[in-house]
Amino acid sequence: MIINRPSFACLLAAGLLSVAPAGWSQPAESSPRSVAEAWLEAYASQDFEQMSALMSEDTVFVDPTSFAIDAVTDRIEWRGPEAIIAGVSAWGMDHGVYTIDRTYEASGQVVFSGHVDVVYGEGDSAQTFRYPITTIISVVDSQVAEHRDYTDFNGASRVPTPH
Repeated sequence: MIINRPSFACLLAAGLLSVAPAGWSQPAESSPRSVAEAWLEAYASQDFEQMSALMSEDTVFVDPTSFAIDAVTDRIEWRGPEAIIAGVSAWGMDHGVYTIDRTYEASGQVVFSGHVDVVYGEGDSAQTFRYPITTIISVVDSQVAEHRDYTDFNGASRVPTPH
């Protein structure tokens, strides 16, 4: 399937792109999907500088499925770049690899459904866990307004760490 999209220059000329925050590597096209994909890539690679650039002061990161999983994680419900970066970086996650089975978008909401292999630690001590997950990224004015995960913590499994 071929999808025709307006060029960056056309969007810029039409005034449809907002001014990017300092240091932000704006996706070639600032659709909600392109912003959400840039966010998911930065999150998976633990690129906190890029994540910060994509957030507003009021961005929310929440996983309601974490609220009663004390043995796995503290409650995941953070607001603002500082709290989100502190929370995510406390996991000891080296990186994640998403396998997306389905993606769709409507009304500024981009939904990714599949699983994520999360690598904790480095080198020989690294461990990888696979979590079935649905992630919904809300985009407002070319920034991530909310990252909402629904993680199947009970369905998580340990998988070999790629070398």
